[in-house]
Amino acid sequence: MIGMIIAAQKELENDAEGSEPEDTLMRLYKSIEDAGALKELNSSTKDLHISIAKFGKSLEKAFDMDADVCRALRPAPALSDDPALLTRVISEHFYREGRFELGDALAAEAGLMDAEALRAPYAALHTVLEQIRAHNLTPALQWALEHRSQLSPDDGPSAFEFRLHSLNFVHVLQLHGRTAAMAYAKRHFAAHASRHLPDIQRLMGCLLFWDREKKLQQQQQQATDGGAGTTGQATGQTPMPAPHPYVDLLSPSCWDAVAREFSNHACGLMGQASESPLTTVVAAGSIALPALLKMAVVMERNMQDLRTVDELPVEIELGPEFVFRSIFACPVSREMSKPENPPMLLPCGHVLCEQSVVKLVKARSRPFKCPYCPQEARLDGLKPLTFPDVD
Repeated sequence: MIGMIIAAQKELENDAEGSEPEDTLMRLYKSIEDAGALKELNSSTKDLHISIAKFGKSLEKAFDMDADVCRALRPAPALSDDPALLTRVISEHFYREGRFELGDALAAEAGLMDAEALRAPYAALHTVLEQIRAHNLTPALQWALEHRSQLSPDDGPSAFEFRLHSLNFVHVLQLHGRTAAMAYAKRHFAAHASRHLPDIQRLMGCLLFWDREKKLQQQQQQATDGGAGTTGQATGQTPMPAPHPYVDLLSPSCWDAVAREFSNHACGLMGQASESPLTTVVAAGSIALPALLKMAVVMERNMQDLRTVDELPVEIELGPEFVFRSIFACPVSREMSKPENPPMLLPCGHVLCEQSVVKLVKARSRPFKCPYCPQEARLDGLKPLTFPDVD
């Protein structure tokens, strides 16, 4: 295979003006494919990439063109079997963010056949969200009732349903006073008493203090006005009442919290993450890009191509916010555990992957020393560990 590349290189150097570079590349590609060496050509071996790099420089010198020979000989990888996957992901992101006109325009231009099915659940989601932002919880309560079996493990009233009723209770209290709020509590809190009695008691305490904040502001304003009218004379000031312990229940931020919780529940029932997948990918890419660029430069100096490797030569830390499942990496091999390479517990308490242990063991009947402490262990004395949610 190296000889084929060298022959093509000489052909270009000796007869640069008499042959077309595309024809030379096609003949080289056909020869490699017929020889069954295309897979080997695509592998990341040092000698192969040095030869390809020399060939590329000869091609560039002979024809004054910027040629990426590795890319020319490598089949273009597809994102997936679905050619419209990227368009669908972007359109779904727009629908998720409530930008339906933009999503519809992109879906129509790309010819997505399932655009309406993609749009429908997010349209229903944003309809409820708009009502929550308008301080109308009726659609959200209806949604929670319809999905009670999915939100609650025992088909009873869910915790989210109770939080909606709690916020609605406070809203009725602020708009219509204590009598209306008490009537609302009698109608809706009985079904939640077995699970949320302390929270209900706290809401009942809120009845006594809900207007204290308003009175406090009025007294502060009166004190300010009275102080402005005096001319240096000492005046008696009315002591200000301390903030009551129910301020958090009356905070306007409760509406934003309920909107976020509803969005998370709705996306979860649709099989979607709480955050937009496209937003997560872009954020992770922006963190990893500087390290990837630096890595590509280093590999290029060594006549290697980052795009040909199956996995990154070094691990790029993205932070705990981008860890979505439990993992265990062997401290010796730095590789993640797999079903065929499970983590093994040593008698000293340290954990290594099975393949790392096998490399340390010289004979099955002989003990070996833990690489992290002086204690010895035997292969038949190790115990496999099972971590929840570890693939």
